[in-house]
Amino acid sequence: MNRIKIVSFDVDGTLVSPDFVNAVWLEGIPHEYASENGIDFRQAYSIVCAAYNEIGENRIEWYDLRYWLRRFNLKITIDELFNRYRHRISIYEDVEYVLNALKDAGYDMIISSNAAREFIFFQIKPLLHYFSHVFSATSDFKEVKKSREFYMRVCVILGVHPREVVHIGDHPVFDYQNPIKAGMNALLLRRHGADADNDVDHIADANANGDCVRGEIKNLNEVLRILNVP
Repeated sequence: MNRIKIVSFDVDGTLVSPDFVNAVWLEGIPHEYASENGIDFRQAYSIVCAAYNEIGENRIEWYDLRYWLRRFNLKITIDELFNRYRHRISIYEDVEYVLNALKDAGYDMIISSNAAREFIFFQIKPLLHYFSHVFSATSDFKEVKKSREFYMRVCVILGVHPREVVHIGDHPVFDYQNPIKAGMNALLLRRHGADADNDVDHIADANANGDCVRGEIKNLNEVLRILNVP
């Protein structure tokens, strides 16, 4: 395991629950639209979600909160919107202990997320001191998803071989298959159990087949076991 130098983390669903993000997009924006246009929330929600679907997740605008504030002509600022729902930020219980242990063991830690930078920094502000770099596919590279090329660019920027990095996240394609395609190690985090259509063929074990770290984990504490961190 000594060859792994860097532990990369996704954010939503990995370090924090999706509650804050969902509140901003599915409560905050419709609420403001309803207020600005004098309609009820249910009608505003339908209009806003139809606009989201019209753009679709394969366009960069989907992830750009400033775009949506302009499109809907909303007067609220991002800071005001975020602060309204800051109580919905929930860092998972296992996160800080694991980050502390990895730091003490000498691992460099980074963020590799699809979320826009403002969402990342606002949600993990108490944890930022653990991470040497923060990479956002949408903000930094204008990619709508974390592709194989995204992970390769991260490794180039860090000046490391992909085998020296293990990425941890909860999406079977963007946090598991794509980093593996880039030559990295990867662990798929299934906090709520495996999906019915499971696409990971084994549970990650402590040996990780001797030459790579791959597989499925149920919580971040398992990362310490896999990397032999006391």
